[in-house]
Amino acid sequence: MNTENLKQSVIKMNCALAMDKKIVGVKFLFTESDYEAADVQPVKKRIHYCVMVKAAMAGTGFKATGDDLTCLGGARATGLKAADDYNNSGQHSKKLGLYRDMTTAKSVRDGIGICDHHAYGIMVKPLEEYNQEPDVVMMVSNPYNIMRILQGYSYYYGLQSNFKMTGNQAICSEATATPYLSNDINVSMMCIGTRHEAGWKDDELAVAFPYNRFETITKGVMETINIMDNNDKKKTIEEKLVLNHIQELEIRYNHNYYDDISV
Repeated sequence: MNTENLKQSVIKMNCALAMDKKIVGVKFLFTESDYEAADVQPVKKRIHYCVMVKAAMAGTGFKATGDDLTCLGGARATGLKAADDYNNSGQHSKKLGLYRDMTTAKSVRDGIGICDHHAYGIMVKPLEEYNQEPDVVMMVSNPYNIMRILQGYSYYYGLQSNFKMTGNQAICSEATATPYLSNDINVSMMCIGTRHEAGWKDDELAVAFPYNRFETITKGVMETINIMDNNDKKKTIEEKLVLNHIQELEIRYNHNYYDDISV
């Protein structure tokens, strides 16, 4: 793993986007020795997985075992706790009132991302702090920034036609398990559970993808700045690029694909 490339990509993404939260990496810790070697502190008390993610986006990474997670849905989705027949059948989500009948609940349960492995623990910390490859990269931001990330993805990879979104189990399933299992990008509209527990803003969404796509998506976001962003955003981006000594992109003003006929 080239840690310098990783750090440069994080800097570039933060130059291109007006992010107020850190980009984080998620890593499954499959054995007790993996857990002990993970270079962050264990959670100090039982916690929701999505609250761990929120803390990492504020700069403090943590690791946790399945027994440390208060939300069993998050523990099951990430493979830290085994799912049982009551959950696999859809009975639990039907009882909660998430779906109108058992067949709908069952079809959702069969379709959403639920890790079928058993991991001893999980680590979440700011992406730039990794010296080994994380499994998943996650970002939470406003719709404009999520749009720009998707445009960067599409620049290289084209259409992603298999998004999985239900408005439930957002951070654990839609933004962790799904990109891990599919090896592809996914967007989450969040869920009421994580908005309540972690305190996300009403206009914040999540996007996540396997780490193996991070540098390419960052390149795609950079490549599409000139044709996507307006002059005000370009001015801010240019200032950040200069401040970080990044010279690979020449900002072109009055140049967008949607209002410049010369494009």
